[in-house]
Order: sequence, then C-alpha cells, then structure tokens
Amino acid sequence: MSHVCLLAQPTYLVNVCKPVDSYRYTAYEYTGSGSKQIAMSGGLKWYGGFTIGYAQGPYRPGFAVFHLNGKYESLMFVLGHEDFGRGAGGTGVDTDPRIVTVYADGRKVMDELVYPYGIPKRIKLDVKGVNELKFALVSGNGEIGFAEATLWTAGQTPVETGNISNKKTEAIELVKDLRPYFQNNRMVNVLPQDNFNSLIINGQKYESGLSVNMERAISGSNPGWSYFNLGGQYAKLSFVVGPLNSANSGTGKGWITVKADNKIIYELELTYDDIAQEVTLDVSGCRMLSFHSEQAEGSMRAGIAHIMAYPQGVVPRETVEDSDVTVDPRLKTLPDVCKLISNIPPYTALAQTEKQIYDGSSDYITFSMGGVRYSEGIVFYNKANVLSNDTRSYAVFDLGNEFDYVSFTAGYIGKSGALNNDILKVYADDKLVLEEPLIATYPNRDFIVPLNKCRKLRFETAGSSTLDVAAYGIADVVVYRGEPVKNDLFVHPKPECPYTIDLIDLGAPYIHYVSPMKQSNDGIFYDGTTQKNYFDLKGQRINKGFLLQTSVHFSLDYGPLAGSDGAAAGAIGGAAVGSAFVAGGVAVGGAVVGSTLIGAAALLMLAAGGEALESSCAAFNTYGEYNSVTFTVACYKPYIRPDDYKETLLIAADHKVMAQLTVYETMEPQTITVPIDGCQQLMFWLANTDNWSGQFIFYDIKLSKDHATLNIPKDARLSEAVITKPVWSEKGITPWTRPKSSGQQEVDRFLSGVSNIYTKVEDMIEKSQPQYDIYTYYLETEAGVACKAVTLQSKRGDNLSSIVREYTGCQKQLEQLNAMKLELRELTLMQASASLSLPELGLAAFSYGKMLKQGGKMIKECHDLVNQMYEEKRAETYFLESVVTHAMDIDGKQSTENTILCPLFENETPPTDELQLVKNFVIE
Repeated sequence: MSHVCLLAQPTYLVNVCKPVDSYRYTAYEYTGSGSKQIAMSGGLKWYGGFTIGYAQGPYRPGFAVFHLNGKYESLMFVLGHEDFGRGAGGTGVDTDPRIVTVYADGRKVMDELVYPYGIPKRIKLDVKGVNELKFALVSGNGEIGFAEATLWTAGQTPVETGNISNKKTEAIELVKDLRPYFQNNRMVNVLPQDNFNSLIINGQKYESGLSVNMERAISGSNPGWSYFNLGGQYAKLSFVVGPLNSANSGTGKGWITVKADNKIIYELELTYDDIAQEVTLDVSGCRMLSFHSEQAEGSMRAGIAHIMAYPQGVVPRETVEDSDVTVDPRLKTLPDVCKLISNIPPYTALAQTEKQIYDGSSDYITFSMGGVRYSEGIVFYNKANVLSNDTRSYAVFDLGNEFDYVSFTAGYIGKSGALNNDILKVYADDKLVLEEPLIATYPNRDFIVPLNKCRKLRFETAGSSTLDVAAYGIADVVVYRGEPVKNDLFVHPKPECPYTIDLIDLGAPYIHYVSPMKQSNDGIFYDGTTQKNYFDLKGQRINKGFLLQTSVHFSLDYGPLAGSDGAAAGAIGGAAVGSAFVAGGVAVGGAVVGSTLIGAAALLMLAAGGEALESSCAAFNTYGEYNSVTFTVACYKPYIRPDDYKETLLIAADHKVMAQLTVYETMEPQTITVPIDGCQQLMFWLANTDNWSGQFIFYDIKLSKDHATLNIPKDARLSEAVITKPVWSEKGITPWTRPKSSGQQEVDRFLSGVSNIYTKVEDMIEKSQPQYDIYTYYLETEAGVACKAVTLQSKRGDNLSSIVREYTGCQKQLEQLNAMKLELRELTLMQASASLSLPELGLAAFSYGKMLKQGGKMIKECHDLVNQMYEEKRAETYFLESVVTHAMDIDGKQSTENTILCPLFENETPPTDELQLVKNFVIE
C-alpha cells in the first residue's frame, strides 16, 4: 500500500481532535507508515481515522462527536465496513446494510447505507465554519470505519490519501492473484498450490477458480457469494463457467449471477446437462465485483474457472456469440400504444392458481385488486412443495425489440386469504429495471418502466416464505413505442356515489383479515341484503356491518424469504420495517418482525413467521369521493370473559393514520367521526397489542362528502405521549495534564488541587447527563378535570426508569456539585499563596508561574461548568420533586414508582381537549 507525501500535508482529524462525546469509538492516529491500520471490507487497510461500533443486550449504536471550532473548510475520509477480522478470503454471512450519518452543527450532511460486503467509499464534506461534527451509526451491527479522515483549511487543495491506485497495465487472474475479500462457504477458492483440489468442468481440469455448491436446501435457496475489489481499474472480465463433473448429477438446477457494483451484469441458469461457456463482460469502472449462486431445483455443483480481469487496452479472449431468434413479424404491425396481454400473450408463465392469465375476452371473467375488477391482467401466486421450495411466480413476453416503455397497475388480490408481503421484479432482457416491495395493505400502485426496446419482458414475484401465501396481480398492462402517452385503453366503471351513503352499500371490504375467525362458520361480514343474516348485539339485530378480532398464530417459515442472500428479505424490510408514516403530523415508525405492532407503523405489515402477534383489518374502496366517515364500534363478544383488556384501533385514509383510539371489552358502543379527505382506500385496523382480543363489531358506517372534524367520545380516546427531555446541554472541558512536582509545598498543593477538581468535573459532565426522556400523558378524570401521568423512558433500553430513584440520584448529584463549589473557592484562595511562593523555585519560577496561570484559567472553567451543571440539575430535581410530591391516586388508579399520576403544574395546558380518561389509562 502506498501513502502519498504532499507539499500541503493533510491534517488528520484524530491527531488534532478528541471526541467530546462518544460511544464504541476507537481512534487510529496517523504517525507514519508504522501506524496501526483500519482493515475494512474490500481487502485493503487504511491509516489515520477511527471506527464506531455497537453494543448488544440491549442494542445501542455508537457515535463520536468532535469540536472543530470552525477552523476547517473540508473533511475527506474513506467510509466502509470492517472486514470481520478474517482478512482476504474471509467468510461473511451478514449482508444487511447499516445506516451511517454525519451531522455538522446538527445539520445532516451525510446519510449513507454501508453494506458489510461493500467497497469503501471516499467522502468529501463541506465543514466550513462548522463547530460540532457528529458521526453516528443509526442502525445495524458491525464496526464502521472512517479512514484517512483529513481536515483541510482555506487555501489548501484537498487530495486523496491512502491506497492511491496506479493504472493497471497487465491482466490478473482472480482467486489466484486477487482473492475474494468476502465470501461464504457455498463458494470455495481453488488454487494451484492445492494439488489435490481442482475444478473439472466437462472433463477439462482447471487449477484455479471458484467451486460452487448449490445443494438442495430444506429452507431457502442456499445462496453463495464471493466479492472482489477491482478498484475501477479493469475494463473486461472473462471466465469459464459450467457444471462440475459428478457421478450422481440428478436433475439439479442452479443460478450463477455476476454483479458489478451491486448491479446484475450476467445471469446463467445452469444444469448438469449444460456445456461450459466462455463469457466476456464489460466491467469498466467497476469497483465491487461479486459472483453469486443460488439453488433452484435439486442439488447442483458448478465451477467458475480461469477468471481474468483485463485493463483498458488489453484484449481479452474472444467469446462465441449465440445465434438470434427470428422475431415474429406480426409485432411490427401492432399500434404504438398497445394492450399487452390481449395482443401479445406470455410465452411462458408460472403460478398455482386456477386461472392466472386474464386476456380481456369477457368483462364477466375478472379478478379484483384494491376493490376494482380487472378483465385483463396476471395473477401471481406460487407455493413451495415437497420437491421444490422455489416460490417465484412469473410471466414472460417476447416483445421483438419493438417497445420502449410498459405501464401497469400492481396490487394485492384481496380474496387470497393471507396478508404476506412480496417483491415485484421486472426484467428487460434479464436486466432488472424495477424492484418494488408489494405490501398487502397498500392501495393499488401505477408504474411506468423503461424497456429500452428489449426482446424479453419478464414480470416476477418472489413469493411468500409462509404456509399462508398472498396473491398479487398486475393489470391494465400497456406497451408503448416512444414516450408513454395518456390513453383510454382500459376504463373501469365507478359506482354511483351519492352525497351520503352507507360504506357497505358502496361495496364490501376488498381486504378483510380476521385470522381466528376465517376458518369458522361464524359470519364476519353482512351486507344487509337479507334479514336472515345478522349480528346479535345484546338483542339488537345488525344486518349490515363487519367484525375485527386480533389473534396469535404460528407460522412455518421456508422458501427464499426465509434464508436467502438477504436481497428479498431486505427489500421487504426496507420498505416495511424501515419506513415512517405520518400520523397527525408526527413521524411514526419502527415496527419490527415479531414485535408488538401498534401506532401508525402497524399498517406496514403483519409479522411473517415464527410466533407472531397479528392484527386485524378491513379495507374499502371509497373512490376518492368522500371526506368524512362516521361509524359505531362495540364489543360483540369478549375473547373469554369481559374484562378491561384494551386494543388500539386505527383509522387510515390512503395509508395515513387519521385517528387513533382505544377499544375494550367492557365498553359501551362508541360513535366516532373521522375526516378522510377524499381518500381512495379507507382502512380499519385493530392493532394487536398483547394477545387474542374480543370480537369488535363496526356498523352504521356513514360516508359523507361534507368535511368534518375528528370526534372521538371520551371512552374511546387514546392520549399520545408528549415527549420532552430534561434540562441539559452539551459540555466539554479543556484538556488538563497533571504537572510534575515542583518541590514547593504551596505550588504543588495548588496544582494537585486543580488536577483533582478537573477529574471530578470531567467525571460529573458524563454522570450528570440524564439517561431518560420524559413521557407525559395528559388525561381527564371522571369529573372532567385535566391531569397527567408521567413516566421516564430509559435511553438504555425500552424499560421505564423509576421516577423516585432518578429524583434521589439528582439530590445526591446536587450535593456533590455543592461540595465542588466549595472546593473551587478554596482553590482560588490557594492560588494566591502559591504565587507568593514562586520565588523559592529560583529559575523554575518562570515555568511554574505559567502553570499557576493555566491552573487559574482551569479553575475559572471548572467554576463555570459546575455552576451550569448545578443550575441544570436543580431544574431537573425541581421537576422530579414536583411530580413525586404531587403523586396521587385518581379514579381508582394508583401511582407507582414508574408511573405517577398528578395534577397539572401551574399554567400547564394539555396539547388537546381530546384527552383519554384516567380509568382507561394503563399504569406500568
């Protein structure tokens, strides 16, 4: 590795700045070629930087905060992931991305996804005038490296440092000359020195390459991968690929894929009957080259041999071109804006449905997505079986290189009986041009995708990893020569939408998910067409309404989403788990698989697999015509016996939560009005917060084109927490080093005192920071008086902190700060005595005089910090004392150490008049 020597020497951040606050931070100062290096993914090591990691149990990501004091204009560094400590050729199984951000004075200046297998990336940031710079691992595991972190002042020209690559002039052989830096055990290196180990493909022996194992998998597709760092230095890649000789080949089938910078550049479906192929690919500018394998059917072993990378100007081996297939001349006669399926049926398709292809031959032969009926489209549905766990479903079209774009509508098939998520992929000549998550609770979505006059168009869904499989569809598919234009090839009639109407008269729910009841004979929906069908609500017959009930169920995971290379599961996770939805103007997110799904994030997904807490929902198509809904909800039947067990009910318009309320088994019927602002999809979502719930009935559901304000009765109100932070500000202290003894008692006594108080202040800065947030729930008593419940949410985990214990801790810290104040006063007096004793030191008096002056400045700095901490801690103590001393029992609810009920403080006003009743609030 070369390290460049420049006329304008770089300033390494870690050499001149120590973090004022950090967690899981490790510095790698640069002192020359012998400095300790940072080993990051990509197979290279770097100087001069730092890493941040994370802690487990509970998970806590690392960070580092530096003070630049506005002295610099630019910051350059190399961002990457640790190499897992195994060096080149090491194995890795974790492929999920980490999120890393950088803040300059609180402003986000970098937000990056860092993959464990990714090539480190050079970053340049503008830090002109910046005082505080914060580096943070937002989510994910592993160590994140910030190498070659150099600061540049005005007038300096920033340059790259570390691993500056020279232009390559000779070809290299991968594995032999350049080993993979990240791979798993499904791909094994074969090298010339391993005389007993070689690749035999179609009877020919190759001494170096990759041995690929695609054995039959009980779960998943046995993915394999090997990553190489080409550094953008090569233009062409060539290799030989084919099946390994085997005595028991069977009927195995697998896939070999090559990616350049995470984009697919080559795919081959391989069987034992195939002849080896010699392949040449363009890798110009590619930094991260990766080979991937995937088992498709049975077991398969393949070899990728003699893998050569060629620099620009070096001619690779020639490849044999496949012959073209004749294009159907009829395709040229089709109009420029053309229905796809009825004019060009798919030449191959796979799905396990009674009917997959709908060609528009009759308006009475249809399928339904999002409450709309379609007569032309494709249904995707495929379940694993004993012989294959491949759950993909697909349809492939021959477009004869005639069309430039395709448009279509994609959505969930509401009657498929399962609420699993999926992934839609669209390929144009085997190039992935669209990859989108399919979320069951989403409204229908429209897409326009460029085709670049491809020959083969392929629509594919990944399928579900559970026994309950959801179906998805695409419909109204149109292809275009040239740019897409608005057209009326598909028109869907809309029902009459009077000014007011019963929601159920407009149409049945197109999603109605009630897991514990779907197999029973009990009705869960009645449309009022006959009086014979009704819900009996305490003697009241309800002929028009629906039921919701949450549940707990068990699901068996298998298939590509249960153990793949992370791509499919990652796409779903990124869209579902990592998303944030807006509820009342507040971003809400963070639902995870297996967690309690509440709040707006509950609309993202149902937990798929393992022991899952399941919600229940019903979605209706309101055709964008109505602005408000009024409905009545009541407990129809308790789960076992009536009690105060509560669930959260969400009402959403086009996936935006418009109302959040509570329902419980002992409630009286509640009538609610919710604004829905002309939405297309109206969703009723009963979020599972603990276990099986009672059955809740929804009836008298009236839509109106009138605009209305939110109206939730007192018994159904659910108060949101108002989250605040205790009084506290970021602090730092100038570094102080304990001086050597002067031999003069007064001087040494003073300097020792300065060192002691410095240590105490430094320690108190860290200890005084509150480790909790304040959650205040504004409530209402039976008598109509506003009050509140206060809890402290620990920053160290999801648990609540004891308010009494935090209050006691604050009192002790106040006592310590008072003692430090007295100590600082004494040191001020001692400084005068020490100054009078300086002449006794003779020639050393000058240097120790400077130390006394610096000690005086440190006393002043400590004095200011102690006073600041004292005032902040006094404010924090006063708040906690006010809560603790005013604790009371209200309406039969008792305060605890973790949750205190108390009156509002003087001049305190709740954020809304829609307050939850104390009797309905859960005390923890």
